[in-house]
Amino acid sequence: MTTYETRPRTFDRFAVTIVAAALVSLASTSSSSAQERTSDPSAWRNVSYADMQRPSADTATYADIWKDAIEANNRAYVARGDTRFAGANAPAVEAHFVIWSTKRSVVFSVLDTATGCTPKGVPAAGVAVKLCPLRIAIYDGLLVRTLDGGRACFLEIEPKVVGGNPVGSGSYVSYDIKTKTLKTGTIVAHQAVEGCSLTLALPPL
Repeated sequence: MTTYETRPRTFDRFAVTIVAAALVSLASTSSSSAQERTSDPSAWRNVSYADMQRPSADTATYADIWKDAIEANNRAYVARGDTRFAGANAPAVEAHFVIWSTKRSVVFSVLDTATGCTPKGVPAAGVAVKLCPLRIAIYDGLLVRTLDGGRACFLEIEPKVVGGNPVGSGSYVSYDIKTKTLKTGTIVAHQAVEGCSLTLALPPL
């Protein structure tokens, strides 16, 4: 994964919210092992996926990060006469990566919806790459900061793919503690996808 190098991107804006429940939710959505301090955050790791159509206790944190976007996606479906998803959200899938530390936690999150993403056009069996909205949530005690990070690549895996893991394809994230930057990368059929490697500099806390 050493091929992923690019100039740092800074966040254009961010919202700060005091939400005690959000931190509790983050802790409850992960296993006990995940809540321990992340060893070697700089190592490349796969993102995890969460279905946002029917959020549960396990996905509540990520649904909260994207609440406004999920609701906007729902309204867009209804506006065009598509009412198939009454009683649930319209199709939406979230990809995330969480860094745990003794003082704060950082959640890298990308949301895939039909109304919020654009195809990147990388043909491969069983996968598609889209450019989708990116947000970073920083949990520091009871303070939660949600930052708009622009757009990032989302690796969409077709349900028919056995095991949900196409050979040689994946999305990865790492965190550099010294420079306080997140790095991302996407591989399809063993090849790095151009334009999917980002270096995101977190703002001062």
